[in-house]
Amino acid sequence: MGNEGKGKDVYGDYATLTIPEHETKSTLNIFMIYMGVLAVVAAIFAGSGLAKMYDAKTMLEVAFLGNIVLAVFGGLIAYIGGTTRANTYMILRYPLGRLGSLIGNLIVSAIPLIVWFAVETWLFGLTVNVIYPDNPLTSIAAASIWGGLLMMITAYYGFRAMAILSYITVPFWYTLVIIGFFASVDLAGGFAKVWAARPETIASIGAGITYVVGVYASGSVITSDVARYGKKPWSGAVAWGIHVTIFMTALLFAGGVMTLLTNSPNVIVAIAQIGLGVGALLLAILGQWTTNDNNLWSAALAWINTTGKLNKRLWVLILGSIGTLIAGVWAGLWGMSLQPFINFASMLGYFIPPVGAVLIADFYIFRPYVMGIKDRRARYTFGPGTKYYSINVPGLIATFAGGAIAWVSGMFGLGAPVVNGLISAFIIYLALIIPLHKAGIKWGIGEYVEKETGF
Repeated sequence: MGNEGKGKDVYGDYATLTIPEHETKSTLNIFMIYMGVLAVVAAIFAGSGLAKMYDAKTMLEVAFLGNIVLAVFGGLIAYIGGTTRANTYMILRYPLGRLGSLIGNLIVSAIPLIVWFAVETWLFGLTVNVIYPDNPLTSIAAASIWGGLLMMITAYYGFRAMAILSYITVPFWYTLVIIGFFASVDLAGGFAKVWAARPETIASIGAGITYVVGVYASGSVITSDVARYGKKPWSGAVAWGIHVTIFMTALLFAGGVMTLLTNSPNVIVAIAQIGLGVGALLLAILGQWTTNDNNLWSAALAWINTTGKLNKRLWVLILGSIGTLIAGVWAGLWGMSLQPFINFASMLGYFIPPVGAVLIADFYIFRPYVMGIKDRRARYTFGPGTKYYSINVPGLIATFAGGAIAWVSGMFGLGAPVVNGLISAFIIYLALIIPLHKAGIKWGIGEYVEKETGF
């Protein structure tokens, strides 16, 4: 990886450059960052969405199957980041082209992560209001606003600050979740009630898998943002796979069970009811903080790679303010309704994964087996003077076609839409680019030369 750290880091946190060796971190450090992202009340609320679809046994199966898809999908992308030491928005320059990657950035992070920041901030406000309902500062709208401002702090200071917060928060947060879960089960009458509870109607397995993947779809495609810091190329892939298959499944199940038993995703209420009101508040604050700072940080990286303007800290302030404002307005319009959250997660399941599918097809199939670039470190290179196509035509076609196929599949109930979109984008990309390349026909339009700033 001879191009590590080349160029001037004018934007901060190597937003447009590869990570130099002296900045790399251990696999444990990468794992704790991912666990900090997952340590969020939204994961429990996502489980409550599953509880509207399934009984406990089916819910556990669907959660596990969806997370297996996420583990493989996100792990393959994390390995690309660990190999190239580049973030998501840089590596997309190859399968989508330099200008095409700007479109990819908007689809994957630049726009969705602002909305995710708003969602998490809204959920923070909702949770604080449940614990302390009778204070003007703890109304859903007010708590969303001051909570959003709080979450901007570590994103502003970057990767090191987020890592420190994760080490402090993660063990405490998961301990509180376990306490809340068992308290809820005990208050409801034990585990016999868990296995007997079921919603009025049962959804298809495909719908549930799409929902689960949609909840973490954006996070899966941007695993390289964190994995690029790993000392080993596989650090991010291993850390991602463990945290999503084991801990994401557990959180979804916990949230779903509590909803089945109480008709509300009440881990916070359960903790408050057993006399740990301060603990419940800390759960809300620390959990949302360790996730939303990462959302905001990745969104800032995406906007830098899209515009080439301003530095990371300014983007954090701008995007954080926008997301916080959205959360405040959301709270005023929808209050405690989970439906917008469920709709948003499902929509992400349609349109974001195809971007990752094209990336995987390009790095793991097209470049080594068609272009003959066997050395994984040579498939994507970066640094001043590097040339890219402005637009990778097959990449953009496959991305939009995969999203459309997933969406249509969802509308008509044709299998698992997210899987349909992933497989379609993967196949369409290879079906277009391989014959073009073998026939000697250019599959890209235009040329872009990387500058010293990495943009």
